[in-house]
Amino acid sequence: MKLSLPFLIGSRLAPCLKVGDAFLSFDSGEFILDFADGSEHRITDFNFPKCRVSGITDERLLQDAFVSILSFLGACAESRQHATRRGKDPMEGENSDLFPESVGAWAEMNSDEISILGYDLEQADDLLTEGGAL
Repeated sequence: MKLSLPFLIGSRLAPCLKVGDAFLSFDSGEFILDFADGSEHRITDFNFPKCRVSGITDERLLQDAFVSILSFLGACAESRQHATRRGKDPMEGENSDLFPESVGAWAEMNSDEISILGYDLEQADDLLTEGGAL
């Protein structure tokens, strides 16, 4: 697989994105957030679509999956921010519970970067392509 920026090969030797001080990787069939403090969060409840769309490659499907994960992180962050602005606990937001509290707080701190990265990935074609030497 050939990767183009912003995709990198991370410490897991898998495609990843640097988001703030963390890395979002796709390794062994699941997404993993590796944080600067050495902790990790495995996203175990994400499922790829069961059917195939004509013309969609496995690489594009993976790129779109990264976009989806970033979208969920953004929704969590936005929900936490909205709850805080209304004087409530950040975990009381509609989508605040999409991730554990610590991951939600990280997403809230990095919400701008998450949004920009998600938009960039959604607009770009072929950032992950078949073939090529790594």
